[in-house]
Amino acid sequence: QQIMQHRHSSIRIVDNLAEITRHHDRQVLEKSLLKTLNELFPAQSLRLFRIKRHDLMHDISLLAFCVNDVISSSEQHPKLNQETADELTAAMTEAIDKEDIVSYRPAEETGWNVIYPAYDSHGEIFASLVHHCQELPSSIDQRLVHGILRVYANYLALIDKSQRDKLTGLYNRETLDEEITKILVNQSSELNKLMASPNDSRRRRYAIKHWLGVVDIDKFKTINDTYGHLYGDEVIILVARLMTSGVIRDDDLIYRFGGEEFVVLLKAANETDAMQAFERIRRVVAEHSFPQLGQVTVSIGFVEVSAQLSPTDVIGQADEALYSAKNEGRNQVQNYHSLVAEGKISEPKKIASSDVELF
Repeated sequence: QQIMQHRHSSIRIVDNLAEITRHHDRQVLEKSLLKTLNELFPAQSLRLFRIKRHDLMHDISLLAFCVNDVISSSEQHPKLNQETADELTAAMTEAIDKEDIVSYRPAEETGWNVIYPAYDSHGEIFASLVHHCQELPSSIDQRLVHGILRVYANYLALIDKSQRDKLTGLYNRETLDEEITKILVNQSSELNKLMASPNDSRRRRYAIKHWLGVVDIDKFKTINDTYGHLYGDEVIILVARLMTSGVIRDDDLIYRFGGEEFVVLLKAANETDAMQAFERIRRVVAEHSFPQLGQVTVSIGFVEVSAQLSPTDVIGQADEALYSAKNEGRNQVQNYHSLVAEGKISEPKKIASSDVELF
């Protein structure tokens, strides 16, 4: 009977691992991981945190959580009181420093918190799982949880590799449409919720807007023709490194769009903040001294990701602003909405449903 129970347990673990690796979307993958762990090792709560290292400090942010079998994203997570948060942060820091599992009895709750560090392909801790349970798990159960986290980390590394441009290491074009679509769908959903409950705290979250900028290296054909394609590739790599060197926020996204073009997706509260973020990108490239060339500049066109019908429309509007930046003399940032307001770009006429004849 013990052999049969062991077999059933093993099959259950394999089935759950297969479910985790079925997903390609990172957020869905995180939720699937917590669902699996909660089924195998029932808990009062499970929380998955992202760990980012900055010099000697660690930036810790919540990715997803599971409470009472309900799994959701960090945005809907109830805030911890300061004492509990400080205690948890200290324990996670200990787990990171020791590079080992850490368990402790939380002061404000019954039971145990068990903290499992997760490692990326370079052996760096990139995430931390906090398992809150009534009884301390056995060493075998702890090893199983740790093993499942390793499967999650390895699979995540494979997904990340498939989404990266080989030359620059930036996200590739194939992942861009999916991200824009996700933003547009989420905005539509949030807007519907706001209309239903206008005084809800969601109003504050919805205030953060998304902006897309197309970044193009100026006179790149001349660089290629004069110095050759290998040097042109070096310029592309250098520009990519400059854009990822801390000039924008860590959770903003940069894509290699093709050739000498990049796309930046960033969050900003308003048009002024977005303009300043894109200006920082333009300035950090223009102020860098490139070997043999000296100065290389970029032109940028950007637009708010809001109410467009498709990713093609979003990119198309940013492209129009980019063309304006090129025509105005290059090495500058142009905003699509400002250009429309000034009459320099004509906004496409919206087709009313009554004007469409299907038959």
